[in-house]
Order: sequence, then structure tokens, then C-alpha cells
Amino acid sequence: MIFPQPIKETYKEGSYTLSIRPTDEALMTLYGMYKEGNEDLSLHHDLTLGEDAYTLTVTGEGIALAYGTESGKFRAIASLRQLFHAYGDKLPYCEICDAPQFERRGYMLDISSARIPKLETLKRLVDLLAELKYNELQLYMESFCYKFPHFPEVTEGFDCLTPEDMMDLDAYCAERFIDLVPNQNCFGHMAVWLAKKEFAHLGVGDETHRTGTLNILLSETEEFVEKLFDSVLPYFRSKYVNIGLDEAYGLGKYQLEQICREKGKTEVFMWWLGKLSEMIKRKYGKTVMFWSDMVYEAKEAFHLIPEGAIALNWGYDLIETALSDRRCAYLEEKKIPFYICPGVSAWNGFTGRFDLMTFNLRTSAEFGANHGARGYLLTDWGEHGYHGSYPVFSLVPIALAAQYAWNTGEYQDGYRMKHPLTEAAQKYIDEYVFAGKCASHFHYKLAQTYLLEPRRIHCSSVCGYAFNLKLSERIVPGFVDLNNEDPFYFENIVFYLERILADLEKCDFDETYRRQTILGAKFYLLGAELCIVRIHASASAEKIDRLVALIDEILPEHKELWLRDNFENGIQSSVKILERHREELLAMKGTL
Repeated sequence: MIFPQPIKETYKEGSYTLSIRPTDEALMTLYGMYKEGNEDLSLHHDLTLGEDAYTLTVTGEGIALAYGTESGKFRAIASLRQLFHAYGDKLPYCEICDAPQFERRGYMLDISSARIPKLETLKRLVDLLAELKYNELQLYMESFCYKFPHFPEVTEGFDCLTPEDMMDLDAYCAERFIDLVPNQNCFGHMAVWLAKKEFAHLGVGDETHRTGTLNILLSETEEFVEKLFDSVLPYFRSKYVNIGLDEAYGLGKYQLEQICREKGKTEVFMWWLGKLSEMIKRKYGKTVMFWSDMVYEAKEAFHLIPEGAIALNWGYDLIETALSDRRCAYLEEKKIPFYICPGVSAWNGFTGRFDLMTFNLRTSAEFGANHGARGYLLTDWGEHGYHGSYPVFSLVPIALAAQYAWNTGEYQDGYRMKHPLTEAAQKYIDEYVFAGKCASHFHYKLAQTYLLEPRRIHCSSVCGYAFNLKLSERIVPGFVDLNNEDPFYFENIVFYLERILADLEKCDFDETYRRQTILGAKFYLLGAELCIVRIHASASAEKIDRLVALIDEILPEHKELWLRDNFENGIQSSVKILERHREELLAMKGTL
């Protein structure tokens, strides 16, 4: 009944009728109504209950709520909200005993890759996270999604999030017992900054090849990074900060080649981690988190990790997820506090990859639980290209990750794969986000489309990856040569998606999410059709007209839905790709 599924949940015969029936089921309204108790609910402060733990008991005498901390009381009221929703003012006699599997249960949203959500959009997200008992939110930043006070010139001329927005959101999160953790990369993933003339000299590389990595040997780089954090950290009350450091592809190359040859890449990485950790602790009293992919296999150097620093162990695809077990074991052995970090599997694929997502989420949870992970952080990365993956395709993953973070459940037996928990997550989204409409099965079907493709590729779908390429480019670098592929696979995708779209047109659920769902399917449909065009290196005039018409449907809908929830800046990249494909198709028609 309750989601995420509690540790213990027992229902008995009989019911209690509320004296005061809540007229508003909003969680914060209910918390305000019950946090001091009332004639229906009695409170018991039980110091034996840990952080976020609680018990709820309904008998003929009313509702008894026991809690150890105020956050535990809040989680209990989130569960009570679901009882009100299901039973109205006649609550069944029951006993619910509950506590979280992971101390920290987080969601990380990439706000750097073109799509920059407005403050109101983020607050709606926070409400959903609070209802699902998350207690951490990170907003990943690597580009110009925020008005950096020390670098006002980089966001001059367009709107994005401001320090005041962050303080507002921070307070909003705190009221819902969610820790808003700043997340600013400062080693790799700095290409957007280093593309600016005034920062280019801080990068690793030369005039022909840029690695997107900061040259950490320069004193100017240290000054730049300190100003970067001075622009961010004062606006967050969290005692943590995620400093990134992942995928620093320039480590050991160009300007960093000599020092890495002398000291070793791991030693150089640890030196930079230690320098940043010391500066941040000294100035702001915060503890750093960092992505540990750069030192996954260097357990002999784990003693160089600064005391208290939290390693973030990510893995999104099959092999990486499997390797996470060994990496968790290393971190446990060396007593390094760490999070396990799976992903929503929705980026770079239009509609997500459902089977991969469920495997990633449940297996990561079990690895984390087995090896004593402090936290479980669901990551939701963005795209720098077409941005056809709309937020609606992250909803079921967010709900399912909430379940695994709160209660990992019985160990998967290799054949059931915890399907009841997946179905419960879908049911929750249908009931509480889609107002009781059974729509999540469309997202399941759409998120299985990638299985019809001829190949599986890393963190993407073939159609999604190829979408960014020109029509004349028929090789998806490192993955697929469309010159040698059979169009049969993509024709199957077209047939499959057209059937789903026909059914979607008849389904009525939340208007914005419905339109996002349809648009995601149309993006995928267009991507598959363009792969067919690439394979044949041509198309009939009739087909070209049909695809141009499809682009003309997608463009205005994409713009309208984007602007509902996001700042305008960032949409240009996807619009340019769509317009380019339109021009390419018309040019092809001109040669017939």
C-alpha cells in the first residue's frame, strides 16, 4: 500500500474515522496540520528511532505516530498522506514500522546541458522528491546555467538561475527536509568555459585539440576555481559540495604529461582533490564529494583521499553496473565513505531504456547495501544536442529509485527481478502524478524501443546518437556503420512507434506530460526515419515531404513545451539540428 514499501506494514480489520478530514492532500499542508498532533493524531518522541525512522499505528483510539527526529515525523506524514488518498476519512487499523536503507537518498539533475529549468519547475520537482522520501537534491553545473557573481560576463544577455533563486530553492528544500547540495565541476567537463577567449589559456591541450580539462598546474587556474566556488557556495546551507572531477581526459596529456609521468596520474589527481578539499573546508566548512571514476582501480592510493571526502561510484550500463560491486568493495575495504550512483537511463535516447534502467537501479542498490554505502544518488544527465528526452521519461525511474534508496527489498533471485517494486513505482506515478490515469505503461513501451535497434551502445540509443549527425554521415563513431546495417530494424521501430502514438492520441492524462510523451515518441520516430534515409542515401519525394511535415510538427511543440518549464537559452542547439535536417531533406528532394 505505502510507497516506497515500508519495512513492515500490517493491516487489520476495523477502521478509524477521522474527526477532522483534511481537505487538501498536499504534503506540506498535512505536515502543518499534524506536526504538533491533534485530536486524531498523537505524537511520541522515541529516541531509539534513528534519522527518518518512524512508526504509524491506527487503532480505534486514533493515529499514533512515533518518531526520533523531526524528519522522521515528516516521512511518517508522507506515508499518512497515502492512507488518506486511498481510504479517505476511514483509515484501516494498521501498523507501519519504517526506516531508510540508505542515510542519504538523492537525485541529481543536470541543469548544464542546454535545458535550464526555471525556479518554479525545480520546486515542483522538490515536492515530488519530498513525497517519495528523498532527502538530497543536487543540481549539476558545468556550463553557463547560473549567474556567477564573479563572472557576470558569461551570462550577459540571457536569463538563467540566479544566486537568489538558489537561496530560495535551498529554503524550499529545507522546509521539506531535503539537503540542496551544490554541484560544480572543476577539472574535466570544463569545455564550455575553456571555449571562452578569456579562459582558453587555462585548458589542457593545444590549438588543434582541446580536452575540456583544466590545467591544474597554473596558479591562475587555482584563482579561477576559487572564484567559481566563491560564486556558488555562499548561497547553499548544505555542509557538502560535489566538486565533480570526473572524466578529466586531459590528465597525463599535453601540459600535464610531464608531471604525470614523474608522479603518476593518480598522485596528481589526489593532489588536486586535496587542494580543493582543503580550500573549501577552510573557507566554507564544507566536505567535498567527488566522482571516483578517475581512481576506481587505484585502491593503493585511497589513503590520499582527504579525510571525510565522499567518493561517488557511478555506473550506468551493464558492464559498469557489474563492475560497481568490485569498486564498492574497494571503498568499503579502505573505509572511504561513498555513494552508489545509478542513472535514469533517459539521456541520449529520446524515451529512455527501461530494462537497463531497472537493472541498474536495483543492482546498484544491492551493491551499495552490501558494502555499506552511505548514500544512493540517482543521476539524470542532460544532452548537448537534440534534447528530445523530456522530463516525463524520468518519472518512473525517480519513483523506483526512491523505493530502492528507502527499502532495497529482498535480494533479487535472478528470475523475478523485483518486478512488483517496478510495478508499484509505475502505479505511484499513475496515481499521484497522472491523477489516477494509467499512462505509465506508455513510458514502459516507449522506453523499450531501443531493444529494436541493431546494436546496443553506451549511454544512448543508435537513433539518438545518430540524430546529431548530418544526413551525409552514416557512421556513428565507435558504434555503428549504417552503410552496413539492414533498414529492417529501423522500419520495425517506425511501425512500433506509430502504433504507440495512435494509442497515445486516445489516452487522456496530465496535459503537459502527455504532450511531452508524444513529442518524445515523435523525436524517436524521426530519428529512426533519418537512419533509414542514411542507409539508402536517398528517399522518395513523398517520404521527404512526410518527414519535413513531421519536423514542422515537432519544432513548434518542442519550443512551446520547452518554454513552459525552462529558460529560453539552450533550446537553440536542438532547434538548429531540426532545421538542419529539414534543409538537408529539401536539398535531397531537389536532386531527384
